[in-house]
Amino acid sequence: MKRLRRRLFLHFSLQFISLAVAIIILFFFILFIAVIWITKDESKYNYYQTKIESISMNTGNSMKEITMLDGWDKDFAGDGIWVQIINHKGEVIESGNVPEAIPNQYSEHDLHKMQETNELQGYSLCFYLETLYEEPYLFILGYEDEARKLLQQIAAEYGQEGMVPKAHLKQVEDKLLSVDGLLKIYDANENLVQSFGSPLDLDEELPLDVFVRKMAPDIYSTKTAIVKDPQTQALWVLYTPNENKQEIKFDSLKDIIIAFAASGVIVLVITIIISFWNGFRYGNPLFIFTSWLSRMGTGKYNEVLTDKEKKLIFRKNGKVRLKYRLYAEVFQAFYAMAEKLDASTKEREQLEKTREEWMTGISHDLRTPLTTMQGYGTLLESGQYDWSKQELEDIGKTIGEKSAYMLSLIEDFSLSFRLKNNASLVDFQLIEVNQLLSSIVCKFKEDMTLADYQLSFHPLNHSLSLQIAKRWFERMIDNLLYNAIIHNPPGTSIKIIIEEDSQNSQLMIMIKDNGIGMDEETRKNLFNRYYRGTNTDERVEGSGLGMSIAMQIAGVHKGKIIVDSELNTGTLVTVSIPLPQHNKQSDK
Repeated sequence: MKRLRRRLFLHFSLQFISLAVAIIILFFFILFIAVIWITKDESKYNYYQTKIESISMNTGNSMKEITMLDGWDKDFAGDGIWVQIINHKGEVIESGNVPEAIPNQYSEHDLHKMQETNELQGYSLCFYLETLYEEPYLFILGYEDEARKLLQQIAAEYGQEGMVPKAHLKQVEDKLLSVDGLLKIYDANENLVQSFGSPLDLDEELPLDVFVRKMAPDIYSTKTAIVKDPQTQALWVLYTPNENKQEIKFDSLKDIIIAFAASGVIVLVITIIISFWNGFRYGNPLFIFTSWLSRMGTGKYNEVLTDKEKKLIFRKNGKVRLKYRLYAEVFQAFYAMAEKLDASTKEREQLEKTREEWMTGISHDLRTPLTTMQGYGTLLESGQYDWSKQELEDIGKTIGEKSAYMLSLIEDFSLSFRLKNNASLVDFQLIEVNQLLSSIVCKFKEDMTLADYQLSFHPLNHSLSLQIAKRWFERMIDNLLYNAIIHNPPGTSIKIIIEEDSQNSQLMIMIKDNGIGMDEETRKNLFNRYYRGTNTDERVEGSGLGMSIAMQIAGVHKGKIIVDSELNTGTLVTVSIPLPQHNKQSDK
């Protein structure tokens, strides 16, 4: 499931990162288009100012001082314009297409005059101040204004006392007709004193249009050139047609709003598409999982997927289809769970069957001694017989044996449940292992009924004490030894060996016999409750809890029991118990 978690994390992360990147790219694209629109609109209204600002953008990557890209001056070489870049000290650091007469150094006075007149040696000027760097830089763009030059020529050649004499009107009219221009002369009191040239349909202008013409000259149908007579203060204004006239549009903001609205709609549509895609991609598997869970609720563990669902999810070669591949581990987990649940159901059914068999066996085991005891009790109670002393002793002995057997069965039941539910209440004591095992083995050796079995004890070659629940530990070894005796014929050799596994810090108690062994099924079920084996030739006395109790007692001591056996070869039962911590440290 870690792979699935990692895949889901990467899948959703990449999906949302991709969406975010797409939105960012779309945003900058729309912004770029909007800037182009605005620049385009501005270029319609003031071509030369937009040109100089565009040139200022052809810079390198330096953030400290301005550096122009190679070939930056080729864009305007054929436009009849020139450009200079001036630093804070008035020095020209870059230039392009500049006439020879234009200076390479400017004083403060020069720049003041240029700023006031927007003129230098007959060239009209546009300025752009770049303040992005550590020091400011001034871009100067110069171009020839033919109308302005013509006006300056007329004023210089024909102007007398702020007017054009009648003798020169014909020459001036011819010059004005050549450019389709209209000349108006105003005296110092702003009175129109002369007007001649081509009749032009002049725009009605308001006082503020003086500034508008300067900022956006190309929105008017005419261009103006102005010369002021320094002696009479007369103002000469030449109007010429503006071939680049554009209708003014104050819709740049509207274009931006439309652009961002369009981008918002696009983002919304993309989001809706992704939502529907995610709904189908992640919804369909959920429907399949829901159907599977509903079938699980009815106990149909074998029907993880229907045939229709299998065709939907898997290809013919058995691989998961691409759109369901994200949940490949989930489907595998479902199949594994179904198998476990199915196995658990079968195991529970087998357990119920075994328990019924065990109950039947226990009932038989209890009924047999009870029947005997009841029979003797009835005979004694009837008073019909005159029992001899020997007969009464035999009856008493039989009743005692049967009672002891029943008590043993009941004790096994009690001990099994105590080990299961009250293992934490065990009383541990520090006991020497060799002595404890020796006393247990001696008890079996001294039992005359077991004289036909050859028991031998092989202790540790050194003393070792462990925390042991003495009474329960004895019961575990008793059960293992008793199991080795009752399931093997007389003459079987049984060895009890104690060894210390220092490498794994384990104490190994091995009970090894050369008896008849057991088959694989008996070995697997040996520690199951109520299991008595499958060999019908064996005696089946006992509760069927002996080996289960032994395993529980080993678990109380944090140990385990391992059985290795083959038919007609013998059996090796190994009790493995961890050595205490101080023994581990001493070994080091």
